[in-house]
Amino acid sequence: MKTGTSFFNKKIAAVALVYFSISGVLLYKYGIQLGGEAEKFIENASRIINGQQLFNGIFGYFYIIYSLLVALFIKLSVNLFFVVVVQIILSFFAALCLYKLLKQVLDNSNISFFFFIAYLLCYPIQKWNFFLYSESVHTSLLVIGIYYFNKWVTNKKHSSLVASVILLILIFFSRPVGIIFLASLFIVLMVWLYKNKKMLQFYLLTAISIVSVTLILNSPFTAFVNPDSIRRMEIICMVPENNENTVYKEYNREGLYKVFTVIKDEVGFDNFFRAGFKKLGCFFGMYRSYYSFRHNLLLICFTLLYPFVLIGIFSKQSKTFYNTRLFSIIYLLLTSFGIFFTCDEWSNRFVAPVFPFMLMLAAQGFLSVQKKYNEKKLT
Repeated sequence: MKTGTSFFNKKIAAVALVYFSISGVLLYKYGIQLGGEAEKFIENASRIINGQQLFNGIFGYFYIIYSLLVALFIKLSVNLFFVVVVQIILSFFAALCLYKLLKQVLDNSNISFFFFIAYLLCYPIQKWNFFLYSESVHTSLLVIGIYYFNKWVTNKKHSSLVASVILLILIFFSRPVGIIFLASLFIVLMVWLYKNKKMLQFYLLTAISIVSVTLILNSPFTAFVNPDSIRRMEIICMVPENNENTVYKEYNREGLYKVFTVIKDEVGFDNFFRAGFKKLGCFFGMYRSYYSFRHNLLLICFTLLYPFVLIGIFSKQSKTFYNTRLFSIIYLLLTSFGIFFTCDEWSNRFVAPVFPFMLMLAAQGFLSVQKKYNEKKLT
């Protein structure tokens, strides 16, 4: 299996030309979205430049990488239009990393190239390149991070380890859900340590993981779960389905005990789980009643990948795909678990980071179907 091939060849160069040309036309025609979430990053960027506290306090540090990027462009008096240019370039590099990763773990150039194209056409991912939102950079960093992590596992080179650590820090501080990448990575490493009978390291990493995640999730300064959102039975964030008159504070984060109390005493576990499964359907289904028919149809087209994701999860795996498969499954499971305690965003932007991992699993699903088809042809 070849793992040291160059990133670029004629086919990829042709795709790059088309991708950047289309992106350029879209950027020229529609410009950059500077409303909504973008206003928070512009505000925090200004505060960083002026040495002021972030407007959302300590929780704002979980977006600090993107806030610093915006601050850099403002400080250099460069039009924020060019943040989108950076996002488009980074997204293409992430697609290249996905292509390289799939070639390594599946050893199939055609399927790897197909999913390289699929990533660049994946509307739930690519849409956010044109917004001053953190989703684009965060999603790209996830793909680049898993590529370098797999590279380190394969070659054990210090350069790959250093790159993995740097990317882990960037991921963790580019969006709050970076904790899901961190937790997934720790679980994969724990499995690897256990399988290789490195028990001291296994127990040490397990203890560090449990303590770290508990502190991060339970601290009133950095807690990710808002009890007000659960109390109001929000499926779509900021849109209550119950207790409409309850006062809502976006950064009211009081730790896991408070969340458990709200579920137990105010919401009820049956309502909590009913709402949780509704959130899952909303999150992965991507349907919105207020979207146009064509927009909903476009989004539903991407759910055609889901059967191949399931095949990729349950089909026979090669040894080279083991870590990528395990990481992807854990990431999707932790995300699904987290959805129960949070809410879905009205524009589907929260789903963007999970699509790269679904594409990885779907690629294995495609390979399995192809192999079975070829076997039938031979018989």
